[in-house]
Amino acid sequence: MDLCWHEDPVYESDGPGHGCCKGCNERFKRSDPLYECFTCDGEWHSSCVPSSPEDLYHPCHPSHPLKILLQGPSSYDDGKCNLCQRKLSTFLYHCKLCDFSLDMGCAKNPPPFVVDHPKCHEHSLTLMARDVSFTCNACGTHGERNPYVCLPCALMFHYDCIDLPHVININRHEHRISYASPIRPGFHVCEICRQDINWRYGAYSCSECQVFFVHSSCATRKDVWDGVELEGTDEEEVDTTPFEEIEEGVINHFSHEEHNLILIEDVLIDGGGEGIHCEACSHSISFERYYKCMMECDFMLHEECANLPLQKRHALSTHILSISTSKDNDNLLFNCAACGRLGTGFRYYDGEDIVLDVHCASLFWFRHRKLHPHTLFLTTLDRGTCVGCDKTKTYVLGCIECEYSLDFQCATLPVVIKHKCDDHYLFLRCGEEKKDSTGRYWCEICEAETNPEKWFFSCYDCGVVCHIDCVIGDSLNIKPGVSYMNEMKIETVVNDHNSRPLCSSCGSRCKYPMVYKYSRENIEGYYCSLYCTWERNE
Repeated sequence: MDLCWHEDPVYESDGPGHGCCKGCNERFKRSDPLYECFTCDGEWHSSCVPSSPEDLYHPCHPSHPLKILLQGPSSYDDGKCNLCQRKLSTFLYHCKLCDFSLDMGCAKNPPPFVVDHPKCHEHSLTLMARDVSFTCNACGTHGERNPYVCLPCALMFHYDCIDLPHVININRHEHRISYASPIRPGFHVCEICRQDINWRYGAYSCSECQVFFVHSSCATRKDVWDGVELEGTDEEEVDTTPFEEIEEGVINHFSHEEHNLILIEDVLIDGGGEGIHCEACSHSISFERYYKCMMECDFMLHEECANLPLQKRHALSTHILSISTSKDNDNLLFNCAACGRLGTGFRYYDGEDIVLDVHCASLFWFRHRKLHPHTLFLTTLDRGTCVGCDKTKTYVLGCIECEYSLDFQCATLPVVIKHKCDDHYLFLRCGEEKKDSTGRYWCEICEAETNPEKWFFSCYDCGVVCHIDCVIGDSLNIKPGVSYMNEMKIETVVNDHNSRPLCSSCGSRCKYPMVYKYSRENIEGYYCSLYCTWERNE
């Protein structure tokens, strides 16, 4: 097929496409119909290419015909489609007199001139075929072109807002939320972007919580809403309680149904509980209340971990997350999608590709006044650089008042921890710390210099300073005693020797709180980290 917009023949195909469309630069979906050129290997969405080089008369711009442009927007154009505001691709329709541009999607499928039954309003709406600056009554945000208007009510709406869903589930709240315009008068803050909501315009709210409000544009983001309208459907009541209470202080937990657990209170385990770890989070139990098996099992759960719900929602997935234990999975070790740490405890899974440890699955905001004066929130899924470790990560919690971001790995660090390098507890800190006589800072564990501007652990009594990695290593979420096979038996053990063992891979002394002991054919040794384990056995 010879077409005006390409010098070589192109052919229609049912896909699947490879890589990205040369028109809009977006990746192909498996079912997308497309055009392809065997000469240059170019591929285009069918909706991204012009079907005819003739002038186009469009209802949104009736005053002049639109000319087709085959080489992208002109230099004086703002580069966006006047209707959908998306970035213009290679092919577009344009009016030079009015500086009016449409992408192929809006040109081929023009919006209706009149909408008789919009979801956002009780009256019919008419498309205003001219550029006008306005505030959308459905979402409360600014618009510049072609609103839908209700003349009797003097209201204006974005095209994308005329069919806002009425009842939805979002991944930032456990209950359904409903749309209303206007909402209840008062001062409200959006629970997603943390910006003010003008109650005179439309927004979503929770009828059960009364104080939960979300901007319309935030609630219907693709990373927040699953795209399902729930109006007219009954809400399913799901019991997410993880245990049955037998009597006061005694429960039967779903993860240990064979025996009951009893609550242990007023406990302070000397040494930070190096030998006692929670089955759910794998962290040590020291001064927290916890549940213990009433029989001879060594099964223990922090009280907080015992109350983790069977299902929950989280900002990293639009699906419901379900909890599972290590015995429910073929892979003992799992990688948390949020913090990147390997773990052996309970995990939350969304049924597709998101797996979270229990700490990341419970993290929606971060607050620690000694580390930062403001509360941090996961407002978007944009990449950012973490202040705690100075690394750029996919998911970060940000401060809405200043440029301060934390990744999930730093935000889930223990604030208080016990380490054998000091008799006291170590506290997570940042900023200046006591220097030695040379004016420099030294880690008590590895004896290397530290950067006091980054996060570290320190003892308030002794002034001891330690690198975070030296205190927690790579085994923060891995329980001691857990073993797995990789052509040999490898077991995580507490590094409590009088002298540090030598790593069989890198040859250095094992400095981390846990090491990996291996045995094969009567040969035993140690690896200082999972990295060394993999390097040695690849």
